[in-house]
Amino acid sequence: MTDLVGIPVEHRQDGSNGAGHGIGEHSTQGKQKHRDPGDLNDTDQNAAPNQRPVGERESGGDAVLGEQLVDGPRKVPQSTQEDHRATFYEHYRKEAEEYDKDFMKKHDEDLNTTLIFAGLFSAVASAFIVQVQPQLQPDPNEETAALLRVLIHKVDNTTFGGDVPDLPQWTGPPRTIIQVQTVLYASLFASLLSAFLAMLGKQWLNRYASTDMRGSAIERSQNRQRKLDGIVVWYFDHVMESLPVMLQIALLLLGCALSRYLWEIDTTVASVVIGVTSFGVLFYLFIVFAGAASDACPYQTPGANVIRSFLGLLRSPHVPHVESSMLYYAFVNYWRHTYWSSPSDVIKRILAYPFILPMLFIFDALHLGKATLRTLVVSARRAHSWLFGASLVQDQATKLNFHCIVWMLQTSLDKTTNVSTLKFLETILALSGLGSSTISAVVMGCFNVFSSSFITDGGMRVTVAHGSEQLAGMSAMCFLRALSCLLSAEPTSTVIQDVCQRYDRIFPPYPNFKDIPFCFTMDAIHSLVTRRGATDWHNWRDYDPSPDELIPFSRALAQAAKFEYHRGRARTSVWLSHFAFHFLSQDQLPPTLVVLDCLTIIAINFGCNVPHANGMAPDECFSL
Repeated sequence: MTDLVGIPVEHRQDGSNGAGHGIGEHSTQGKQKHRDPGDLNDTDQNAAPNQRPVGERESGGDAVLGEQLVDGPRKVPQSTQEDHRATFYEHYRKEAEEYDKDFMKKHDEDLNTTLIFAGLFSAVASAFIVQVQPQLQPDPNEETAALLRVLIHKVDNTTFGGDVPDLPQWTGPPRTIIQVQTVLYASLFASLLSAFLAMLGKQWLNRYASTDMRGSAIERSQNRQRKLDGIVVWYFDHVMESLPVMLQIALLLLGCALSRYLWEIDTTVASVVIGVTSFGVLFYLFIVFAGAASDACPYQTPGANVIRSFLGLLRSPHVPHVESSMLYYAFVNYWRHTYWSSPSDVIKRILAYPFILPMLFIFDALHLGKATLRTLVVSARRAHSWLFGASLVQDQATKLNFHCIVWMLQTSLDKTTNVSTLKFLETILALSGLGSSTISAVVMGCFNVFSSSFITDGGMRVTVAHGSEQLAGMSAMCFLRALSCLLSAEPTSTVIQDVCQRYDRIFPPYPNFKDIPFCFTMDAIHSLVTRRGATDWHNWRDYDPSPDELIPFSRALAQAAKFEYHRGRARTSVWLSHFAFHFLSQDQLPPTLVVLDCLTIIAINFGCNVPHANGMAPDECFSL
């Protein structure tokens, strides 16, 4: 049997059950005979049950309690955090090298293809421009022929009979030629612009691949992550995808110009060109809508991604659905689901419409106005987070650490790498200074690892996947902690909805977690997710986990309470307060670390000052 850390219980020193160890911590080697009275791990870890009751503190416990309330959940030893940090960045370097190799190869091949196609297309477009260009100015052959006719008429005025030849007057090129040449030039310059951007793209890729020769390996990794974040923030992939779109537009313009030019010369030839061009346009529109309709469709295009993003915006909780409109109900659902007993009922309903429709219109206008206001508020918050988010985290290195962790959770599929990432995440998981977008990314990354660590037997029984025991426990605790913070920061986030939908597809509606060592943590996650993020869940009466599970769980809830405090909430969520009061009201107190976490939650709920930084005097924590 193993605990959440993956250390066999039967191998622990002195027969201890590891109550003082949380996720990512390691048991000490050997037994210490003389211990510091203020050591947090002194309780329930190396002492036999018959020597001291659970929850009893030694001397110096008040100081420890004060430090716990200031610093939140107990600190991770500096040496342990540095070890996890070094191990994580070693895995990060290997994963980044493989990712960057594929990234550079993909974009370099795409840019080379763009340059080749743009060069060939520009040559073809230039040939047609040269063919049509002389028609934009007077034909010198016509002027020469007119002058010869005038000279012949002067020599012998009987040559042309009664006709007197005149010099032609140039009134400008035909309107059709102007239109055709304009479209041809637009097509040519669109292809040249795509080639220009492709050359710039190669320069951007070379800068991204360049290695900074200064700094440690960790600093180089963080510098690489900073450049990768810039690629995402500045939509580098979208710019690269726009290059083929420019060439497609240029090809369409060339087809339209040729069709218009040939129509004036011969309608039969023009009909063939128009037919081929129309077929190409219809086929392109088909693959765009097919790609937007299904993610499994192989015909994906940038246009399909744009349509899919727009449809996702319409499904946002901040945008009202058509089905919620009262006018829609009056015209569609009301007639569809109403039973009519006689034609007089239909007449009465129709006559009532002139009186009902104005009220329904006002109701929909108010509903749409409220939805628009909510959308503007959410957009303003996101803009503020994007512009000033860097100031929320005082330590820039900590912010980069989070970005590296999120990237690893989203990219890597290796279990060893994910375990190293979660261990490092567990040591620095203080989300109170981060923006909602970063917390959402942490939630999605933890859920990706969490969901892949469990299997179902086709019924309600859920078990841990073979070889994922340690990974499952760590991902569950990190996911619960990050999800709790996101619920406090942005309860209506689309990430929460996405997580809930994916959770419903993976886990049964009434799962049985009894075969999982941390089953009560899974029950808590299931209750939060199935209630679609409702934080009013506070039924802790049946929650009776082992100390190995309870200690990191209480630490996660204490971090969530600190997050709500630093977000400006006057009180913590009800379910957090009920957790603290439930375990403090038991006849036999839980381990000391759990008691400290519960007191932290209660102190925050009563208005204690809980700063970001550590090192405050313990007495300052109790200034209620």
